[in-house]
Amino acid sequence: MIKDHGISPSSDHYTCMINLLGRAGKLKEAGEFIKRMPFPPDATGWASLLSSCRLHGNLTLGKWAVESLLKLEPNNPACYILLSSLYAKLGQRERVASVRRGMRERKVRKEPGFSCIKYKNQVHCFMADDRTHPSSDQICRELEKLRE
Repeated sequence: MIKDHGISPSSDHYTCMINLLGRAGKLKEAGEFIKRMPFPPDATGWASLLSSCRLHGNLTLGKWAVESLLKLEPNNPACYILLSSLYAKLGQRERVASVRRGMRERKVRKEPGFSCIKYKNQVHCFMADDRTHPSSDQICRELEKLRE
């Protein structure tokens, strides 16, 4: 990049490469890329690698990503959720339960996500299984139409 474009790669550029290699299933190459980086990945880079390890079921590299991510952000719920999902994908239920227990003990919680939908020129926000919105039945019907 420096030679061809006069641009020094930033942390974001390196994270993008980790993500590209990982999503493509080139986990070994992603690991080697990290080892050759001029600086260690930030939390986003490690989380990206961990996400790819979950996607492709690579526990060995996933453990390295978890250890590195926890050093940077020990209370990052994404780390625990991704590790739990990796164990679940590999059928290791006891380890899934252990990770979830560890989250409770450390009081690490994932904030629930939400979605928004525009219905009759109004924006309505809701969470999964949320039936408290006064128009939840209508919203669900609209979502079902989108799924078809």
